[in-house]
Amino acid sequence: MQTYACGFLFSPDRSRVLLIRKRRPAWQAGKLNGVGGKIEPGEAPADAMRREFREEAGLDLPDWDPVVRLAGPDWAGTFYRAFGDVDAARAMTDEELEVHPAAALPPDVIPNLRWLIPLLLDEDVAGRAYTVTVRSGDAGAGGFP
Repeated sequence: MQTYACGFLFSPDRSRVLLIRKRRPAWQAGKLNGVGGKIEPGEAPADAMRREFREEAGLDLPDWDPVVRLAGPDWAGTFYRAFGDVDAARAMTDEELEVHPAAALPPDVIPNLRWLIPLLLDEDVAGRAYTVTVRSGDAGAGGFP
């Protein structure tokens, strides 16, 4: 099973979110998503989130809150949130970073972000690490292959 960590950095006032313009995998190319990637063997999901954000956005943020875990037949992903200076992030790879209003996402986001970002900002669900199982035919809908 392949596991993933994906994080969203929000401005302290919750009005803006940092997104990454994906070049790969092919089904995400040109779209905006959260920052993240594969969890390495033996790595804890929270450690992977911190590493991926440092590698892709140049910031070492220790305080990532897990909010949602999505799982399919052969993959699982944990979605995290953090709050901080979204303008301090710098692209460290060939994928560009963009800051957008959290309440008015652009049309080219990965479709699940339209419900995932409001969920990540909801204080009633944060910290409970909800798990959602995705049917095999819906695997791409979760933001992961």
